[in-house]
Amino acid sequence: MRDFTLRAYREYLGSLKKAYPLFLSFYEYFSLKLKPDRFCIIRHDVDRMPRRAMRMAELENRLGVHATYFFRIKRNTFRPDIIRSISELGHEIGYHYESLSDAKGNFDLALADFAQNLEKIRRIAPVQTVVMHGRPLSKYDNLDLWRMPDARSRRKDSFGLLGEVYLDIDYSDIAYITDTGRNWLSNQSNRRDTVRSEIKLDFKSGNLLRQYFDNNPHPKLIFTVHPERWTNAQIAYCVRFLFDACVNIAKSLNKRR
Repeated sequence: MRDFTLRAYREYLGSLKKAYPLFLSFYEYFSLKLKPDRFCIIRHDVDRMPRRAMRMAELENRLGVHATYFFRIKRNTFRPDIIRSISELGHEIGYHYESLSDAKGNFDLALADFAQNLEKIRRIAPVQTVVMHGRPLSKYDNLDLWRMPDARSRRKDSFGLLGEVYLDIDYSDIAYITDTGRNWLSNQSNRRDTVRSEIKLDFKSGNLLRQYFDNNPHPKLIFTVHPERWTNAQIAYCVRFLFDACVNIAKSLNKRR
């Protein structure tokens, strides 16, 4: 099976549906006072190419799966028509913020930017959960926007948010699997997309990941997928492969500085 295609993603979904009777959005997860013993949350970070997110959302809808799509507010990514269509398919919409990076470390400007963009996306769909965009080549960590004593209450009271996906979830007993860096290795080409989990999982290939899903995976799973790198089209697949390879090299060089 060639990985990072929609065909491969369909296979993953088939395995996940057999393993997990319950799929949650982050809104549903944060809303539950008593967390279930077994669940799967599918998280999509829409960094670029929103049409690929649309195709992924349609596939999930056909298979009876709902997910959460976090959109950046950037010119080529922020597509109100696509965001609205994905929401109408039953998926949750969230805000993929990068305010501190955009404000070059200025906290006041970053908070103003966050508020403005949150309101912008809320005009299209309800948004109550957010997640930072890693911006691996930026020296600013967008999570630092909330690393202050009153940060959690500010997210709830000032912005009406249920949670920030990295900060407001206890991952200690949750398996976290992400395609960051175009691989399934948690520490390779992965600068900021990390959580503190006691469930250590690494897979050298998509086939091994699929086998894991097919053979009694951990009962609590958050599966993060970036739609931009998943396509069946041969040329687009090769272009994205080269793009990811270049980004990974840049990450490596930046990490050594």
